[in-house]
Amino acid sequence: MSSHIVASRHTYVTSDRQAAQRLRELDELLLTPAALCRRPGTDPDDWFPIAETNDAYEAAKKRCNGCPFTGLGGPCVERARLLPYDPIGIVGGTDPALRRQLGIGTYEVAA
Repeated sequence: MSSHIVASRHTYVTSDRQAAQRLRELDELLLTPAALCRRPGTDPDDWFPIAETNDAYEAAKKRCNGCPFTGLGGPCVERARLLPYDPIGIVGGTDPALRRQLGIGTYEVAA
């Protein structure tokens, strides 16, 4: 499941009630036309480049410029921190490599 805000609303299964509540709050904030990726006529695929090249990701990152929710401290990335790590797409101006480097997202540890 993508952690990007263009995804439809889902119920997240977690034992952490605070995290679940925060996800609901962030969804209410982010799943509005105020987010650049949610504006009418916008193609969600623009944030998920098929060609996973630096140029494709840079073009996708530029689409986040000017969005009030982007940036490492923004609600879009905050939402990504609460969800499983997403190895594809641009989230709040971050690419998968940066999210991995910064530990944005949750990770399961094999038992």
